[in-house]
Amino acid sequence: MSWSDLWGYEFMRYALLSALILGPTCALLGVFVTLRGMAFFSDALAHSAITGVALGLLLQERTGLDLDPMWFVFIFSVALALIMAWMNRHSSLAPDTVISFSFTGSVALGVVIISWLGKYRLLDSILFGSIYANDLNDVIRQAILSLIVIGFLVSQMRGFALSTLSPELAHVQQLPSRLLHYLFAVLVAATVALSLKMLGALLLSALIVIPAATAKLVGGSFRSLLLIAVSIGLLVPPSGVWASAQLNLPTGPAIVLGNVLLLFTCYVGKSLHRISMNNSGKRSELKHGLRSGR
Repeated sequence: MSWSDLWGYEFMRYALLSALILGPTCALLGVFVTLRGMAFFSDALAHSAITGVALGLLLQERTGLDLDPMWFVFIFSVALALIMAWMNRHSSLAPDTVISFSFTGSVALGVVIISWLGKYRLLDSILFGSIYANDLNDVIRQAILSLIVIGFLVSQMRGFALSTLSPELAHVQQLPSRLLHYLFAVLVAATVALSLKMLGALLLSALIVIPAATAKLVGGSFRSLLLIAVSIGLLVPPSGVWASAQLNLPTGPAIVLGNVLLLFTCYVGKSLHRISMNNSGKRSELKHGLRSGR
């Protein structure tokens, strides 16, 4: 099945558009997430989506209103991100401890509400996602989010880069590091909420973390790190959608495995290159020693 064949199906068009929009957006955001050591933070927010969906369904059932649960995912994720960001700065607890109890507590609350409502079947779609469930409204929301995230990160690139790579220098230059810290947490939460349909709560953080980790293996500078991560985010998710259609595989796991395969390939390639360079250096030293001995 060719790309043109896939494009002929409406649900596939929306899936490919979502992959093309969210892939590079999550990858760009992931560069700062990984450099700041916030990979577990994004994972916790992804899992907290269970509670957001559960609260939306609960309110929908109690009021009888036709409400989109994704708005509650967005609101709950942003609120939890701000709470964790505040506690990381003002609590005596270690950041990973704050994230851990927020993560497990929000998941437990969500599962309790869903079990109370008797909607266990929803857990599959929340945990693993369904990119083919995207419609035009989802794609529009994702496009708006992408413009906001990319626009904000590009416009505040200097402040984010300094506060991430050299907090002391950022403080000396009186950059609003605290404000950037909270705004960044909100950006991560918003991205997680609107990307949930793509990979689900269990796999979503891979879309944020793995492209940045791969770029870090091969990138030699901060600029190359950004460019490589965005390129991976632009190429791998649509390729995962295509591969899943060709091989009849679940789409989310296909995208994640594509990212993992690329990461592993880059790691092996870099390791072999390092070994080759070391061997070349040893041979050069041996030749030099032999010549000196003569």
